[in-house]
Amino acid sequence: MKWRAARVVTAIVCTLAIAAAIHGWLQRDRHTYLTGVTADFVAIFAAPPERDSPATRRELDELLELQKSRTAAEVAAAQADRKTDIQRFYGALGFPVGAHPDLPLLRALAEDVEDDTRPYVRAAKEKFRRLRPYEIEPRMEPCIDHVRGDLSYPSGHASFGYVMAYLLRDMVPERESQLMARADDFARQRMVCGVHFRSDIEAGRQGAQWLAQEFRASETYRAAAQRAKTELRAALKLPDRT
Repeated sequence: MKWRAARVVTAIVCTLAIAAAIHGWLQRDRHTYLTGVTADFVAIFAAPPERDSPATRRELDELLELQKSRTAAEVAAAQADRKTDIQRFYGALGFPVGAHPDLPLLRALAEDVEDDTRPYVRAAKEKFRRLRPYEIEPRMEPCIDHVRGDLSYPSGHASFGYVMAYLLRDMVPERESQLMARADDFARQRMVCGVHFRSDIEAGRQGAQWLAQEFRASETYRAAAQRAKTELRAALKLPDRT
């Protein structure tokens, strides 16, 4: 009887574990504003340069030069930008350094946008399966290590940064130049750390343009963005622009 009871308990535990795994998978790829159909997104990209091509060699040499010249301050800045967090764009929006404005609607919107974006970028990465620079060039010394095992093209980090900049620009057009400069810097940090090729970054920006248009076409997104925009502009003490 004890043996049978143990088998029943084991079966229950296994069933619960499988259910939890399935739930986690579904949550990871949940879609709030986009459909999750990635084929059209993947189709916009040209293939990256081949591993042994002169173009890849030029990109690797560029990264080695950046590695040689990067300062401790530049490494620290790149490491600070390793996380995809909307707060990394608060300075470009005009908030003082160190400010922590209470923006729950904006943060929720950004998190949903990132969740929607992730499977699109992953689908493109899986198609092209480009290795990271340090997996090709042994002299590369990446200054962040949480990307090991991930693919390189297009850059998900650049995609996130540019999507955020485009959508924040819609809310605060007065800060367009600062937001776009911040997105450029946020994306370039991946080159400073030696974890992305320049062409990965450029593809990330291209993908972000496509994704931003898709978000703007979503009625659900537009409603959520309008609420976040009102909250954000009030925090910045800017006049409401509906």
